[in-house]
Amino acid sequence: MTVREFRMRLAAVGDDELCCGTFWLAEDFLAIKPSLTPQEIAAAMEYAEDHHDANEGFNWWHLEQAIEAAMLQEE
Repeated sequence: MTVREFRMRLAAVGDDELCCGTFWLAEDFLAIKPSLTPQEIAAAMEYAEDHHDANEGFNWWHLEQAIEAAMLQEE
């Protein structure tokens, strides 16, 4: 999901509506593995989204696992 898509999703909800959540940016993936290319970040983000478990959430461990899995898929 891009920031534009995220904003569009939020635009459908009133400013005073309650919500909770988290989002991660490319810089967060780079903090884990600075050598990632934009394409590798996109692949890791897609993997993280597709394999999200609400019991675990999105956390540093989940992002690390997504990066590793995305790198393996590229090979």
